[in-house]
Amino acid sequence: MKSLIKLYIIIISIFVLIFIMVNLTGLLSVADIKDYLEHIQQAGKMKIFFIVTVLLASDVFLSVPTILIVTYAGNILGFGWGLLASTTGMLVSGTIAYILCRFSGTKMLRILIKDKKQIDEVNRIFHKMGFGMLIIARALPMLPEATCCLSGMMKFHFVKFLLYYLAGTLPYAVVLTYLGSVSSAGNPYPALGGILVVYVVLYLLWFVKLRQTNPGIKN
Repeated sequence: MKSLIKLYIIIISIFVLIFIMVNLTGLLSVADIKDYLEHIQQAGKMKIFFIVTVLLASDVFLSVPTILIVTYAGNILGFGWGLLASTTGMLVSGTIAYILCRFSGTKMLRILIKDKKQIDEVNRIFHKMGFGMLIIARALPMLPEATCCLSGMMKFHFVKFLLYYLAGTLPYAVVLTYLGSVSSAGNPYPALGGILVVYVVLYLLWFVKLRQTNPGIKN
């Protein structure tokens, strides 16, 4: 279990580093994305749909603020179109991460974990609890990307990966796009309150799952 947690920490650290570099270089800051989304509100629905999808799909490379984009998608596009754009974008991002790591996973594992026994242990644990990890991966920022990368590294069955990842992504997208659709600049509290509740629930599920896998974890 320690090896799996170590892998998670390393991969999440890489995504955090990407996020910091993207923001420090001014390539694409959170403020820029927020201003851009507000600026395109008057554009055609299909154009906004495409932009939202591409932004979310680029998350694996740019570590964009997913929660902000999904909520704005609901606000700008409405619940139905916002949900479709958000879900599509997040699935594309996860699939890209899975494919990239599936093809380079063996080499990456040998670099990150040199002990073959530890690699076998990580593989066994992930295949045992991977479905649950994919479903509740939205519990923390950077966790979905890391879990998709690990799914590829461990050569998790692709169809199962998509189904489990969708099972976790869809409810997340439903809640946030709906909250975005009923919120406004003058009344952002439904979205803010809902986002907090979503993260608390997902975090608790993640913690319970972790305890079930490793009973030695204490409060």
